[in-house]
Amino acid sequence: MIKKLTLSTLLLCSSQVVLAEDTVNGATEANATQLDSIQVRATQETGYAVKNSSSATKTDTPIKEIPQSIQVLPRQLMDDQQNVTVGEALKNVSGVVTNDAFSTPSFEATKIRGFKAEQLLDGFTQYYNSGDRESLVNVQKIEVLKGSNAVLFSGGSGSPVGGVVNITSKLPQANAFGELGVKVGTDSFVQPFFDINQPINDNVLFRITGEYTRADSNTDVVEQKRYNINPVITFTNNETTSLTLQGKVSRWRQQDYQGLPATGTVAGNFKLKSKLFIGDKGLPDSTTEFDGIWATLDHKLNDVWSFNVKGRYAESEFDQKAQALSGNSPDRADISPTSFSIYNTQLFQEQTEKTILANATAKFDWGATKNTVLLGADYSKFKDKGFIDLDAAFDADTLKVLAAGALVFPAPADCATAALFSFPCSTPVDLTNPSFTPYSKPGAGVNNNFVTNTTYGAYAQWQSTIADRLHLLASLRQAHVEIDFTGPELDMTATINNALLGNFVSVYQQANANTEKNKLLPRVGTVFDVTDSISVFANYSEGLRGQPFALFSGTPKPEETRQREAGIKVDTGNLTGQLAIYHIDRSNVAISDPASLTRSLTNGEQRSRGFETDLTWQATPSLKFLGNYAYTDAEFTKNASTTVVSGNQLQGVPKNSARLWANYNFASLGVSGLSAGLGAYWQSEAYVDNANTFKADSYHTIDAAINYQTARYNVGLTVKNLTNEDYYQFYNYLGGRIAPDNGTQAYLSVSMKY
Repeated sequence: MIKKLTLSTLLLCSSQVVLAEDTVNGATEANATQLDSIQVRATQETGYAVKNSSSATKTDTPIKEIPQSIQVLPRQLMDDQQNVTVGEALKNVSGVVTNDAFSTPSFEATKIRGFKAEQLLDGFTQYYNSGDRESLVNVQKIEVLKGSNAVLFSGGSGSPVGGVVNITSKLPQANAFGELGVKVGTDSFVQPFFDINQPINDNVLFRITGEYTRADSNTDVVEQKRYNINPVITFTNNETTSLTLQGKVSRWRQQDYQGLPATGTVAGNFKLKSKLFIGDKGLPDSTTEFDGIWATLDHKLNDVWSFNVKGRYAESEFDQKAQALSGNSPDRADISPTSFSIYNTQLFQEQTEKTILANATAKFDWGATKNTVLLGADYSKFKDKGFIDLDAAFDADTLKVLAAGALVFPAPADCATAALFSFPCSTPVDLTNPSFTPYSKPGAGVNNNFVTNTTYGAYAQWQSTIADRLHLLASLRQAHVEIDFTGPELDMTATINNALLGNFVSVYQQANANTEKNKLLPRVGTVFDVTDSISVFANYSEGLRGQPFALFSGTPKPEETRQREAGIKVDTGNLTGQLAIYHIDRSNVAISDPASLTRSLTNGEQRSRGFETDLTWQATPSLKFLGNYAYTDAEFTKNASTTVVSGNQLQGVPKNSARLWANYNFASLGVSGLSAGLGAYWQSEAYVDNANTFKADSYHTIDAAINYQTARYNVGLTVKNLTNEDYYQFYNYLGGRIAPDNGTQAYLSVSMKY
C-alpha cells in the first residue's frame, strides 16, 4: 500500500524549501534539457497560441496537421488570469462544462460537447478523480481533445464520449530554480504553495511541488481543506534515454455540499436563502484521497524508431456523508408546502488501479510523403468496493396496499410509500425555517458494491503528409471492455412479506451485471492546407464504453459512440484557432426499465451536435486575446422514461456559451514586469434535470487581473465576478440541483523566487 503522507509532513516540507515556478532572466523552463527526440519537458510557448499537441496523436504533432478540434491551455494563460482551480482554466475552452469547486470529488463530472468527458493525468485516466483535483500548482499545461478519442485512450470504463482533458504535470529542468508563495482571498481563503527544481547532477533532475488550501464558502457551514504534494525525478543520459518517476499524494476534506433544490430558487412561490446549507452544522466532513506512483521510459533507438512505456499504480478513496434531499420539490405537503424529506446517507468507496501503456513510433520519408507510424497497446484494471447506506421509513398499511397490487408511481407524497420506491426519507424539514437533527450514521457500513473495470487493446496509427499540403490520419484499435458489477438489489417480494408480518425492514439481495465486448474501432481524418495559414479538416471516429454501477434486465450492452466533425484551422502566426461543426451519436445508454423498480435497459439514445470556435490573437507584442464560443444541442433521441422523452435536452448543458480574455503587458510603455487582463464569461440557461422541469439562469461574469513580476518576486491580484452578478447555476448532484453564485471574490498572490 502506498504510504500516506500527513498534513503535518506536508507543512514541514513546505516550510523548509524556497522554490520557483519561473524566473525572468534566463533561468526559465524554456531552457529545458532536450534530447534528440526525447524532451524532458514540452517546449514553452509564446503567448497563448500552442502549436503542437502531444496527446491527440501521442506523436507530438503540429495541431494544424491534426484533423480534430484541439485546444491547449499553456501555463502562461493560467498565470495571467490567476486561475484558482482547474475548472476556472477550462472555461477558456469552448463547449466544456466543468466540475464545481465545492462538490465532493467522488466522481468526475466534466462534460465536453454535452457528454461525459474523461480527465487524464499525464495520459492516465483519473476515473473518479479523487483528492485535490482542482489544484494547479503542478500543472504545466492542459490539453482538451474533443470527441471520443477511443483509439488512444481507453482506461476506466472505456473510451471517452465527449472528449478528453489531459493535464500535463511539471517536470524537472536542467537549471535550479524555486518559488515559495502564498495566495489569500475572499472567504478566508489561504493557500501556501511551493515549487522547487534542483538538478542533482547533469543526469539526475529533481523537482517537487505542493500546496495547502483552506477556504470558507459563501454558503453557510462549508469549510474546505485540501492539499497535494508532487515529487518527480528524471534520470537521463541527455542523448537517447530518460526515465521519469512521479508521485502524487492528494487529500480533500469538506462538509458535503449538495446545492439547493430548484423549487425555492429558480422555481416555486417561495424563496430559500441562497447561503442555505442543507444539513446540520455538525455534519461530519466528507473526505477523498488519492495516492499514485507512475513511471515513464523514453528511448530513441535510431533516427527512425523511438519507444515510450508508462505504468501507474494508484489507490483512491472517498467517504461521502450527507443529509440529502429527496428531490427538487417539496415532498412533505402533510407537514407544510415548503417541507422536504431529509435523510442521512453515507457513500464509501475505495479503489485500486493498475495501468500500463506502451508505444513505438517510427518517423520516415517515403517519396513525396512524410510519415509517422504509431504502434501501441494498453491495459488497465480498476477495482472498486464500498457501500451506500441511507435511512428509510416503512408503514405497514402502505405496504399492505402495495402487496395487494395497487402500485403507485411516480413517487407518492408520503414518506413511507416513497421509501418502498427507493426514495428513502428521514426527518421532514421546512427549508424556509430549517431545524436539522444531528447526523447519525445510517446502515451497517458493510461493503456491498463491487466493480472491476478491465480494459485493454492494441492500436495502429498512420500519419502522412503529402506534398506538404495534405495531411492524412488513419488509425484502428482492437478494443476490449469488461465491467463486472455486483451490488444490492431490493427484493420487493421479501420486503412486502416481511412488512405483512410486522417486520418493517427492507430485504436486499446481491445481484450481478457483466458487460463485455470486443470491437474494432476506427478513426480517420484529413487536413488540407488551402493556404499556408488556412486549412480545412474532417474526421470520423467510434467509441466503446462499459456501464458500471447498474443492474440490467437481460444481457447488458456497452455504450457505443460515433462522431463526425469538420472545420477550419487558422494559423497566421499571430492569429491561431479552429472552427468546427460536429455530430455525435450515443447508443445503448442505460435507462430505467419501466417493468422494474431496480433494473435498467441498454436501449437509450442521445445525440449532440453543434458549432464551436476557439481563437487566440497576439495583436501586438504587448496585447493578446483569447476567445471562444460554443453552440451545443445535446438531447435525447429516444424516450428514456415517461418524463424523459425524445427531444428533451441533457441536463446541465447550456446551448450557448462564450469566453473573452484580453491581456496587456506594459513593458512597451517602460513599465517592465507589469501586466493587466480583463475577461468575461457568458452562458445561456441550462436545464437542471433531464425531465426538463426546471431551468438554471443564464448569467455572465467579468473578471480582472493585474500582475507584477521581477527577477525575485511575483505579485498578483485578481477579482472574480467583478460586478457582483446575482444568479443561480446548474449543480451536478444526484438528479440535478441548483447552486448560487459566489459573489465577488478577490485574491492576492505573493511569491519569492530564486
